[in-house]
Amino acid sequence: MFVKRKVDSELEKLRNEVDGPPNLDMTIVNIQKESSRIHAAYLFEDIGKATLQKLCLLLSATATGKIYDGWQEFATHMGLSIEQIRCIDYDFKGLQDPTYYVLLTYVQSPEATLDKILSALQQIQRLDIINQIKDYVYDLVDAASQHIINRNEFEIIEPGHIPRAPLVLSPILTVKSNREIKEKTPMYISEDKEKHKQTYGCIVMLTFADDGLPTVECITKIFRSKQPRIGVVILQEQKKHVYSKAEEFIDDCFKQVDYVIPILTRGYIEKINSPMKTYEQMNNNLDTKYLKYIYSLLRYEYMRNQCCNNRVRCIVPDKDVYTIVRANLHPTLQAWFRESDVDGFVSNILFHKI
Repeated sequence: MFVKRKVDSELEKLRNEVDGPPNLDMTIVNIQKESSRIHAAYLFEDIGKATLQKLCLLLSATATGKIYDGWQEFATHMGLSIEQIRCIDYDFKGLQDPTYYVLLTYVQSPEATLDKILSALQQIQRLDIINQIKDYVYDLVDAASQHIINRNEFEIIEPGHIPRAPLVLSPILTVKSNREIKEKTPMYISEDKEKHKQTYGCIVMLTFADDGLPTVECITKIFRSKQPRIGVVILQEQKKHVYSKAEEFIDDCFKQVDYVIPILTRGYIEKINSPMKTYEQMNNNLDTKYLKYIYSLLRYEYMRNQCCNNRVRCIVPDKDVYTIVRANLHPTLQAWFRESDVDGFVSNILFHKI
């Protein structure tokens, strides 16, 4: 025989006054329908900043665990590769929120609509986030819809500007499309590209830590005195462009030079292995400041080229040879020459210019 449960009338009254859990099924369907034509790049416009901020805050503030999935799982469902997720985790933390870079990568696609973001949140069981951002999304859709002027009903509504992503977070390029972009991309190194083709045997980009500066000064002088001359890109010499649009400028230079030349020193090895981001450190030298960013670019290119190293050739100061031989180097850094053999190095890159 069951004992009759005592009912607290006051407590029951409070229970009845509290709304039950929200039924999001129809809400999600309606939001997805409304946002299926709105390009997600609007998140990076003024009208979408509130939605972007809320989304980043809720996703990145949650550690992955038994109950919740975090930004990494969200990135996977948004179509990012494992390598791109690792780049965000290793190289971009501290610059912006990780979710920010996931969405920045996503919006590079012409088919990147807002409804797919909600679908990804559903798939990782983050209905709590959908519940908290739904009003923000409705406001964004209403604001973006006001930009429609004689639009086809199936045409995706895009803002006038798509924010540019770093090279490693851009869509993976085929050999053909890479050549096309190389032809179309503005050349920062020179205003007259044909003139450089005639003047230089090849163009190289140096990347180094502070303790590699003496070697850089020496080999730069040698490179620029050779015939045919070797053009040298050093970020500190291009600080006007770097301060203006750092990642965009570095990406363009990286894609267009014939060779990328890391100066392997003890300081360089320490920088690439340090968990601290070089952006966060006090670096007067721009080449040291963006050392890890260039390192991420060359690793990504190596992976994209099916583990073939076509453009990275390193120089090691004689005093650092013992350190480099003992270091556990990434495959892209294993093709190196001694500084004392710089003449042989010059002959090699001029002969094998790609």
